[in-house]
Amino acid sequence: MKVTGTVWKFPQDDISTDQIRRKIYAHLPLTEQAKHCLEGIDPEFAEKVNSGDILVAGKNFGCGSSTSAYASIMKLGIAAVVAESFGRIFFRNSISGGLLVIGCPGILEFLTSGDRIEVDTVVGQIRNLATGQILKSAPFPDVLREMAELGGEKPYLKARLASK
Repeated sequence: MKVTGTVWKFPQDDISTDQIRRKIYAHLPLTEQAKHCLEGIDPEFAEKVNSGDILVAGKNFGCGSSTSAYASIMKLGIAAVVAESFGRIFFRNSISGGLLVIGCPGILEFLTSGDRIEVDTVVGQIRNLATGQILKSAPFPDVLREMAELGGEKPYLKARLASK
């Protein structure tokens, strides 16, 4: 699976699920929740981001509670999140929900906001299209890649059951 998009870089470590989508917006429809995505860090982020863009972050992205904060990222049309590392619950919830999340140590030094990158989950590499440089990442496990490609855990399980 390859994803190409423009980078939105959030170099902070420990961006929690509450910073991704504050709890006070949890009762709102998802379209409204998305309008507040990461607003505590960049108040205009949701207005500026385009469908297909890629969010890049520091260590432990999505730490904290098990809320479905990933859904507001997806609703904005973000194609993937690449971070130095992820909070475990956020990582699993994101994959189960269909959001492609890739851990890649060294990603923050590799690019700047506005760069276009190509993420290849099969071979495990990220190409900075602005510089031509390549950063290796661990290849994404087939089952997780397929789950993200199909739109999450439920579509994945339906496809698996249908193939039996």
